Amino acid sequence: MKTSPLRCAALAALALGLLAGAAAAEGTAAARIAELQESIRSGRARWVAGETSVSNLPEDQWGNLAGLDQTPPTGPQAPEPPVKFIPRSIDWRNHGGNFVTRPKDQGGCGSCWSFAMTGALESYTLRKQGKPGRDLDLSEQVYVSCSSVGSCKGGVLFPVFLVREGLPAEAAYPYAEANGSCASAAPGWEKNTHKIESWGMVWPSLNRIKSALAHYGPLPTSMQLYEDFMHYKSGVYTRVGGKRIGGHAVLLVGYNDEEEYFIVKNSWGTGWGEDGFFRIDYSQMHSLVVFGLTTVAFY
Repeated sequence: MKTSPLRCAALAALALGLLAGAAAAEGTAAARIAELQESIRSGRARWVAGETSVSNLPEDQWGNLAGLDQTPPTGPQAPEPPVKFIPRSIDWRNHGGNFVTRPKDQGGCGSCWSFAMTGALESYTLRKQGKPGRDLDLSEQVYVSCSSVGSCKGGVLFPVFLVREGLPAEAAYPYAEANGSCASAAPGWEKNTHKIESWGMVWPSLNRIKSALAHYGPLPTSMQLYEDFMHYKSGVYTRVGGKRIGGHAVLLVGYNDEEEYFIVKNSWGTGWGEDGFFRIDYSQMHSLVVFGLTTVAFY
């Protein structure tokens, strides 16, 4: 079949348009990164910005990654740990063994709250069983589909479901990146779950959070996402600019007093940040990021 000159010209114009659009998008992304890098330099921040697994998403999809409800849950206060000495540093990935499971990827579902809480339950279970390094993988999808605390549009850090029902292994209901239906979970999943005994809220002060982290283990916590964070590659994050995206839930797994940062597990896969983790400056507790405003301990 012959192609008319007019059709060839139209196809060529379309191809050129697509190439021009891609080049413009690349140029915009490069300009944004260059601007961020300059803000980091001028502000003497301690982190590196660049292209990441989420930075190239359309900006209207960034909100899908920020799925934490802005209203803090109500609940009991966690007992203040009976410790007189708070260690100057702790990292539950290397604290007599590894009690932190691998970072996972929430995808385009606003289920960060489920990943933070499930990660905390996994760490709680490893500590309770005394089995560091165990490849424990529990079902975030059961939490999304079977609890009443959230969906792909967001949720809260409210762990009553983890006390009453608990979570089964990932195989009982593999993550679907969607709301799903509890009826789709494997029959009888409720008979083989991991649970917590109790929980409480941690007062949002530096010493209270460090003390709780050292005593209770990894803690689900909250932060506000800003555009610059989407470009985080490594280092100790402090906000340098950009619009607010929304609330985000993460898992606090360590801290370092000498360099004044927290160590945190995210839910954007291992290709983001420092193999799926990031470090954040203590100062961000009192910035617009309000890191640690809502923090929960399992015990």
